[in-house]
Order: sequence, then C-alpha cells, then structure tokens
Amino acid sequence: MQPNRHPCDQPRLVFVAAVATNGCIGRHNDLPWHLPEDLQHFKSVTREGTLLLGRKTYESIVKRLGRPLPGRHHLVLSRNTSWQPQPEHAHQVQPVLSIEEAIRVANNRLADTLFVIGGAELYTATQAMADTAELTEVELEPEGDAFLPGWGPKGWENTRLPNCKAGDWQVSKASGLRYRFLRYSKPKVNIKLGAAVLVAGLASRFHGQPKALLENQQGSILSQTVKALLSVGIDQVCLVHGGHAGALVPLVDGLKVQHVENPEPSAGQARSQQLGLTQLGQDLDGYLVCLGDQPLLDKEDLRRLICAFRKREAGVDMVYPETPKGEPGNPVIVTPALRDWFVSQKQAMLGKDWRQANPGKALAFPTTRPGFFVDIDSEDDLKAFNAGQKERKRLTMPLGYVFQRSAAR
Repeated sequence: MQPNRHPCDQPRLVFVAAVATNGCIGRHNDLPWHLPEDLQHFKSVTREGTLLLGRKTYESIVKRLGRPLPGRHHLVLSRNTSWQPQPEHAHQVQPVLSIEEAIRVANNRLADTLFVIGGAELYTATQAMADTAELTEVELEPEGDAFLPGWGPKGWENTRLPNCKAGDWQVSKASGLRYRFLRYSKPKVNIKLGAAVLVAGLASRFHGQPKALLENQQGSILSQTVKALLSVGIDQVCLVHGGHAGALVPLVDGLKVQHVENPEPSAGQARSQQLGLTQLGQDLDGYLVCLGDQPLLDKEDLRRLICAFRKREAGVDMVYPETPKGEPGNPVIVTPALRDWFVSQKQAMLGKDWRQANPGKALAFPTTRPGFFVDIDSEDDLKAFNAGQKERKRLTMPLGYVFQRSAAR
C-alpha cells in the first residue's frame, strides 16, 4: 500500500496591483496616472521574485522600459503557442501556456512566492487561488479599459481575501495624487504546534563532536533550526540533549526553549523522540520531530510542511517530506493521537518504522527543497556540503570546542 500524497509544495500566489477608486487598473496597456511611490512599492514587494503576467502586460513593460523588469524572472502567459521573448531577454523571460504550468515552473525554481501582476483577465483567473494581495489604491476616477475584478466603492468587501490592512492616505510629491497601500489576506487558522529537536546523539561518526555545533556566518545549525521553528509560530520547542549539553544548551540561550536530557544516548534516536514528545505535553494540535543536523532547513520549508499537515485528510496521523524519487526527509509532524501512542510504548519506536508499518496513515508531499534532505553525518558529508556552498553558508566546527576536546585528551 502506497502512502497518501498531498500537493502542498507550491509557491504562494500574491496579487500586486495599483487600482483607482473606480476600479480602473489600465488604459491602452498602460497606467492612467504617474505615481513614483507606487512604482517604488512594487519594486520593493517583488524584488528578486518570480512574476506571472499576461503577454500584453509584458509587452507594455518592455515598450515602456526597453527591457523586462530587472532582477525578476518573468513567466508570461499567452494563448499564442509560438510566442517567444526577444533573444536577449530569454534568460529572464519564459512563456507558459497555463496558470498550472506557471505554478510548476515557479515550484521547480524553488520560488516561495509567485507574484501575479496583471492584466485584468489574469487577475480574474487567479483571484480564488491567491492568499494575499498587495494593492495601491489611487484616489482617482480615470477612464480606462481594464478594471480590477470585484472592486467597488468599498474595495473588496466580498473578496475571498477578507482581511484588509489599510495604510494611511498619503500625497504623492511628484503628482499630488492621494494614495494608500492596502494588504488583503486570507484568515489564518491558528493551531498550536510543538517541536522536539533531537541533539542527544553520541556523534560517533563525527569524532565525538556534536554536529549541531557546526556553524556558518548566521550561527550554529542548532540555533538556526530553533529560530526557524519559533519564526513560524511553533508554540513549544523542546531540546533533547545528551552528554554534550554543556556545549549545545548555550547555543539557544535567550530563546524560548525547554530542555530534557536523554540519560542513555546510546539507546538511540527513538528514545530521544519519546522523551521530547513527552516533555511537550498533551495540549497541542500537532508535534514536529526535528533533527539537529539539517543546515539548509528554513522557515519556508517548515511553512510548507505545516501547510500539508493542516490540509491532511481524516485518518492521516503523520506528515513528512519526500523527494520525487520516494526518499523521505525530515522533520515530520504527528497528530496528538500518534504522539500519545509513541509516548506510551515501552519499547521506543522510530517514526520511520511506524510509517513503514502504517503507510495508509502517513501523508507524503513531494518536494525538491534541499532543506528537508541535506544533513551532516560525517566529515566527508561536511566536505561535500562545503564544496557546493558559497562562503556565507559553509560550515565549520567552532575552534574553541575542538581545542577543549584536544586539551581534555
């Protein structure tokens, strides 16, 4: 029996548009006003991002600027199957035939967000799929031939993005027009989550040095992992440590972290998992089990994993990332029922063993994001990792800790 699968690993769709009070967004493939502040806002929101836009919108940009928008990748939706960008722009511009294809391309590029920037037909087609809209409202009622779908005197009262955060009205220094920035978003369903971070290993394959100590310019793997968990709203984080607590615990000083010791690290990861889940308690909606040696794991990876957990169907008790080739990754999330089961076992069991025994209750979502799959188990792994990284992401073992170990010998 094959595990369930969930198509959660895809970028967020975000609308970006400037709209007049009467809903106008364009006239003759151009903006019917001049507002430098909006252009700067657009640049800030979409910086280094992936854009989805219609062919006419794209051609109007090239006509006005002489080139695509700098620093951004353009996915141009066109019904014309033979349309291609100018050769000098091909590295930055890619034609797509459907919204679904655009999402796949953005996902393959590991884009966190796909910015929808027009025109009106594309806004209409993607409105139900978007989870955020970044709008600039211009106090003007120009004549136009393109209008934002659903816009009325009170904005998007009946939109599927009901939460509106409105900025103050401002006056443009260049044109004298009044404008304000609006953000519409879908309501978030709050769930309480806990995370057990397992760092109690003996480090026998790393000459006795805890892998979670490895650090780059942003700090240690352990501190980066804990900060990422807290940044996505994890309510409780528990550090499960063993014989290296003296070196590891200071790395998370000042962070909201619980601690529990595995007195028998040689008992293996299953016992650490059991202790961490026990420490987190029973009042949560889900429990992450994380490793301390995943240097590329970040908040966007965690957001997507939590997304899959939120969308799981009834009867699914575990959610985990998986490569398109079927290789599982970490972290995993389990339900309260499965957490209770793990805690109650006299003989601690690893999550992967439970998953293999209960494939119908495990939800895998395919992803190519490396944060889920890259870990450091040995010095050879470390050398291979560093060989493929830029300087700011290369990992080293703190010299002070190595010196202390050498001195102890």
